[in-house]
Amino acid sequence: AQAIAQRQVTDDIAHELRAPLSRLRQTLEGGGAREAAIRELDAVLATFAALLRIARAESGALAAGFRALDLSALCRDMAETYGAVAEDAGKALDTRIADGITLQGDAALLRQAVANLLENAITHGGARITLALAPGPVVTVTDDGPGIPEGERAAVLRRFHRLDHSRTTPGTGLGLALVAAAASAHGGAVRMEDAAPGTRAVLELRGERNG
Repeated sequence: AQAIAQRQVTDDIAHELRAPLSRLRQTLEGGGAREAAIRELDAVLATFAALLRIARAESGALAAGFRALDLSALCRDMAETYGAVAEDAGKALDTRIADGITLQGDAALLRQAVANLLENAITHGGARITLALAPGPVVTVTDDGPGIPEGERAAVLRRFHRLDHSRTTPGTGLGLALVAAAASAHGGAVRMEDAAPGTRAVLELRGERNG
């Protein structure tokens, strides 16, 4: 089963990188603009960087470096950063963040996971987004956008899977896969729910310690 999974990942990578690398070659062969070549290289590098972060999270190697962290403070920091991003996009970010929630974990990985959920909601959601943190710990990001069809909610957590309406926006198709890997690395899971309207991403973690 592991060998089959590894082959699938390899096939996915080959499929997703073939197009940008082909465009890069055509740009260079045709004497195209330097800026266009740089954009294609940036896209390839972003894909590889995301895959490396996912691989590290899935390997279990990060657990040895877990440290006590203040998840409440982390979520507030992300809310401050992405509140400005949402405002620039003409949207509003609300928060419901409980105090004093801590756990053993990897701060950089969890910060990236929350960032990915917020970026996804701002990009594809409606006018209002909510970031919440409750005991468990459970992080939720809710938007009032078009939502995700029920049959797609598990699929969007896989590498390179993108909904039809999101294929015209920039992205690697790896953001939610990294969230799933981060959840697994912390003994939890992530799921996408119908928020009626919109989508609610529920990131459940383990190892809470009330500080």
